[in-house]
Amino acid sequence: MEAIIETITTPSFTTEIMRKGEGPTLLMIMGGGTGKGAWNALVDELASRVHCVTYDNRGTGSASDVVDDMSIEDLARDAAALIEVLGEGPVHVCGVSMGGFIAMRLAAMRPDLVVTLTLHATSAKLDQRTVDSGRFRLELLESGLEEAPKFVRKFLRMIAASAEGMQTQLPRDVVSHTREFSMRNYMGHVNAIWGHDMSQEDLASISAPTLITAGAQDIMTPPDNSRHLHESIPGSRLVTINGAGHVYYFEDPVLTAALQSGWIAQHA
Repeated sequence: MEAIIETITTPSFTTEIMRKGEGPTLLMIMGGGTGKGAWNALVDELASRVHCVTYDNRGTGSASDVVDDMSIEDLARDAAALIEVLGEGPVHVCGVSMGGFIAMRLAAMRPDLVVTLTLHATSAKLDQRTVDSGRFRLELLESGLEEAPKFVRKFLRMIAASAEGMQTQLPRDVVSHTREFSMRNYMGHVNAIWGHDMSQEDLASISAPTLITAGAQDIMTPPDNSRHLHESIPGSRLVTINGAGHVYYFEDPVLTAALQSGWIAQHA
């Protein structure tokens, strides 16, 4: 099954999307500093059952650059604008890590655009370890070392893996490796992440059927964060994956696809 690549211009930003598969449309929102290509392994598993639409958040891949003081709310408005331009709404929506921040904010802001919501490896707000991790990455990038982006990738590989270590290659899209690295764009994502904070009221307002998945060994977004989401989003379901770290969506795409497509099938 061939993928279709398109450039889409919305009122707020320009991006490149990839479409692949047949069935209900699923908009897939990627995490911080990472382009749409990181979804490819999962898309390949989903495509026989789901029409997958992946895209580059501003600041990654072929999308517009970040704007000053960019927030998760801005990125959620980008996602809403994309759904509206595609003309396929409402759609199923999933997001991983920062993409989960965007997806939950989108579901709270524009419930009319979201059929179901799936939140992979994400949280309602940051803990201190996540903040410290972001600060370390920025200090490394600001050091002026020519190979700093490569070292950031190595650091992410270590902390995103399970205790057994990462069993596959880190996708090239991580830390914007599909084009020349942009410090400004990467910092724009980190600053947006630091401003993320979904209140109890925000979470309680989410009306879309919501599936939350978590890696039992995730140290970037520990399982307690997913339990908090489950307790706060009405009627949500929580699945914890034993032995998984932060990036099970591409380390075990078969299992993740089964969870994702099953949730969509229940609410198609």
